[in-house]
Amino acid sequence: MLFSDSEKVVLKRFGSITFLLAALSACGIEPGEDVAVEDPTANADGDCMTDLEEAELGTDPESEDSDGDGFSDCAEIESSSDPTDGDEVPYACGWPHNDPGNLQPTGAAIGDVMYQASLPDQCGEEVNLWDFYGKYHVIYMTAAW
Repeated sequence: MLFSDSEKVVLKRFGSITFLLAALSACGIEPGEDVAVEDPTANADGDCMTDLEEAELGTDPESEDSDGDGFSDCAEIESSSDPTDGDEVPYACGWPHNDPGNLQPTGAAIGDVMYQASLPDQCGEEVNLWDFYGKYHVIYMTAAW
């Protein structure tokens, strides 16, 4: 790693260049040595995320399905499912998962927060209604007597 003259002046003002070079050497970097920088576009598993993005999310950059639940990391991210949690999978109809935080039910009157409930959707899957928190939705229900 080489420093320009202006960088050396700055380094001398804020600390000894000898100290800095010794620190770099202690890390295995010798003066004049080129330091390899990871390719920001590398994508070992060929999915929709770079290896750096996968490292930030905690997913496996060498597997399209990090949590082994049968859904690719990209499919889970697209449907707001956690790609590192094998117990959380995308809804069949594509509904997004949502974390309502510390939401607490307040009652059954108009304007209250309803109690947690699940209802079947058109794909036949039970959908957690709190996954729709923060959005307006119309729930159409019928009954045959």
